[in-house]
Amino acid sequence: MTVRKRENGKWYVAKLEKNHNHELVIPAMRHFLRSHKEEDDPKKSLNGTIGSMGVGLNASVNVLPEDYNSFGKLGFAAQNNVNFIRRGRLSNFGVDAQSLLAFVKVVQTSDPAFYYAIQVDDEDRLSSVFWVDTRSRIAYNCFSDVISFDTTYQVNQYKMPFAPFIGVNHHRQSVLFGCALLADETESTFIWLFTTWLEAMSGRQPGLIMTDYDSAISRAVESVFPKSRHRYCKRHILSKMPKAIGHVFSSLPKTFQVEFEKCINNSETPEEFESAWQLLLDKCSLRGNEWLQSLYNDRKLWVSTYVRDTFFAGMYSIQPSKSVISLFDGYVNAGTALQDLAEQYERALDGRYEKEVRAEFETFYTKPVLKTPLPMEKQAAEVYMRKLFLVFQDEIYESLVLAVKSSLDDGLSKTFEVARFDEEHKVYRVGINIADQIASCSCKMFEFEGILCRHVIAVCKATNIFLLPQHYILKRWTKNAKEEAKFDALPSVEIHDNSRKGKKQYNLLYQEAIKCAEEGMASDHSFNVALNALREARIKIVSAKKNAINVQKLETASSTHYTDDKTT
Repeated sequence: MTVRKRENGKWYVAKLEKNHNHELVIPAMRHFLRSHKEEDDPKKSLNGTIGSMGVGLNASVNVLPEDYNSFGKLGFAAQNNVNFIRRGRLSNFGVDAQSLLAFVKVVQTSDPAFYYAIQVDDEDRLSSVFWVDTRSRIAYNCFSDVISFDTTYQVNQYKMPFAPFIGVNHHRQSVLFGCALLADETESTFIWLFTTWLEAMSGRQPGLIMTDYDSAISRAVESVFPKSRHRYCKRHILSKMPKAIGHVFSSLPKTFQVEFEKCINNSETPEEFESAWQLLLDKCSLRGNEWLQSLYNDRKLWVSTYVRDTFFAGMYSIQPSKSVISLFDGYVNAGTALQDLAEQYERALDGRYEKEVRAEFETFYTKPVLKTPLPMEKQAAEVYMRKLFLVFQDEIYESLVLAVKSSLDDGLSKTFEVARFDEEHKVYRVGINIADQIASCSCKMFEFEGILCRHVIAVCKATNIFLLPQHYILKRWTKNAKEEAKFDALPSVEIHDNSRKGKKQYNLLYQEAIKCAEEGMASDHSFNVALNALREARIKIVSAKKNAINVQKLETASSTHYTDDKTT
């Protein structure tokens, strides 16, 4: 709408466009619109939510997805003692364990692809339990390239390890791929869990699995995930250090941990790390410490300079336990009873999926502000999810203060030295084949995070490459990473909004689809019939959806536009 002001001070409408000139927001995302926020304000239903949980208003429980606080410090139990005490204890939980199993069975009736499994000990007593919901299994199909497995967090009064599998979605948000309550932390239990989890994920091994620094977990990973790359969590190693080094730690200089982190984080080459490590051991008289020696032996699995050629999707610098906290804070804590755990788990996931839908809304229905006139920035805004675009935009912006100097030219490829104007001593080397538009940088940001670095961008500009080559746009960070992400998220949003009709319709459609899948596995012929029928049905459904949107647009467009320069 265009309005203009007359000489007498009064305003009039000069132009009015009644048609929608943008993509219509799907119903499941309408509560993100400013005009609809009031009717969907979660705070208005706060009292009802708390009441349904049986929690007083003064209790420290979070029912708002946006309000996250810290769980507090995590502890590391002495393995040998705790394992003996814990083994078989789940069978003695009585009502708690029965309620937990009853809950997962009830969930499975409405969600046929909900997967759970239990482990029994030598005396056939219930000892461990694993479960994963449908949304998590679908998400893993899209983002199985990197996962982390963490056992450092413990829940309930029995101090059982809460072991989640966590990944990263296309918004760089933590996403759950299933979790378990374990009776112990032995190799056999981990093998059972990994095997069970892999079965739930249709045998699809992760590209990379990041775990705690633990020998039992390492052996289990090697046994169950032979095709996956295995790396250790740096943050877990740092947090475990005071106890692992032993009584010697208290006598070390207060600056030891700072110098240790500097050694592993700031060493840009293996030679720099080797020199800094040996110097630190000599300075603090730590030669001969068994734990530090084992860390050194495994340095290529966790030290920054050795793992930067491995894709971590941004998870390397994030402590897995913090990912757990971000997923479950306010829902699950050390006082959560087993009978409440599964239900609170569902609440936490609903809140998490709401965050994902919000990120989808920001990407598809709002436009980012561009900082430069560069075609590469505009291109990135069109293909990347919003969070990733902002990361890439920072790289483009920082490339403006970089100086590029040619150092080698052999005809097919060129090598450039790149540095900030005010940091000429810190040089990065970029090699590029201009014909094939293939580049590599000594910082290895693309290999590490899947985003092209500022150094390569600066060289691209210097060599007249103004668009991002397609092979440097990882699909997992784009709007097409999860082509049906919006549709995957719809059921959770409808359920979150207590839409009985939406939940009932989704469950009915889902159960029919599951039946097709089960019947289709009877033979090769029935498989082909089922697959073709489902594909044909999906094409018809998508067509019907588009027709419905077009009808909605026609109904709202009673007239095209109204223009008058003089009439009020």
